Amino acid sequence: MMHFRRKIEFMVVVVFVLCGWFLFDAHLNGIQGESGEASVVQVPWRHEGTEAEEEQNILEHEIAHGGTKEQSSSTSTTPRHTITLAQTTAIATPSPSPPDRVVVMAKVPTDDTRWVHTDLQDWQSAIYDIDTETPHNTSTLDPLTNNTLRTLRNKGNEANAYLAYIVQNYNNLPSTIAFIHPHKDGYPAAWHTDNNEHSNVVSLQTLNINFVQSNGYANLRCVNDPGCPHEVMPFRDPPEDHRTTEAAMPDAWRDLFNNTDVPHVLATPCCAQFAVSSKQVQKRPLDEYKKYYTWLMDTPLKDETSGRIFEYIWHILFGQDPVYCPTYEKCYCDVYNRC
Repeated sequence: MMHFRRKIEFMVVVVFVLCGWFLFDAHLNGIQGESGEASVVQVPWRHEGTEAEEEQNILEHEIAHGGTKEQSSSTSTTPRHTITLAQTTAIATPSPSPPDRVVVMAKVPTDDTRWVHTDLQDWQSAIYDIDTETPHNTSTLDPLTNNTLRTLRNKGNEANAYLAYIVQNYNNLPSTIAFIHPHKDGYPAAWHTDNNEHSNVVSLQTLNINFVQSNGYANLRCVNDPGCPHEVMPFRDPPEDHRTTEAAMPDAWRDLFNNTDVPHVLATPCCAQFAVSSKQVQKRPLDEYKKYYTWLMDTPLKDETSGRIFEYIWHILFGQDPVYCPTYEKCYCDVYNRC
């Protein structure tokens, strides 16, 4: 009888121990599960991004090897992962702001201006196509009424595009605007770009932006010949027949500036490549630039004359004296910071 009772007690103890162990094991597994879930929450986009790639690989593998529709469906979680990855991309790739400087130029179909995009990536660009095809009296590409990078007609050389850009962008100008020709470098095409490489890329990469902002205007050419010290003398006596710009200047000055205070000498290094600040441009009202552009489009003067009139008044438009002929050394010190 005693032996039978001890046997029952032993079985009860065994059952109790087994129950306790079962409960402990279940609790331990619950803690591990919670810990695993917590680790997923800490970096959900990384975990889901990796999992999505793995599931996509499995899906492509099954389709390539004749997997069933049910198998493909069971591994596809596209909607959930698409949202997560899209959110990650939006955070990782903010939209960059455009550079606060712009290159403006005019080009004809034979000009190759791809260099602007490859070599001046820290500049915006506004490259105007000169319309050499459309008859002048039927063109609708008028910058006064259209925000187009084509010109109304082929007139006035580079002044055409320079004025079109100002008219179109007057209220939204970058702080620095460089007006240049479409050729990149090399002699003789870029003979007037006076660095060792005759390179507009070098000129703009070494341009002293602080000087442009403080002075308002910088001629990109430092060699004074041609242009200085007295290139245009409207009242030259006796006049010289080949100097058509001088002969046309008094009437052009009156039409453009509405006065007869024509300077006796206008001079600056040639050849209409310069940089200006937006603040300097905006010291003249928009209507004045529209007037200049309309005059250029309507004048009966030949292009080489009307274009050269602007070549020798740009510096005056942007706040400089009629004779603007700094020494070579001063120009290089100011404009290119090579003192």
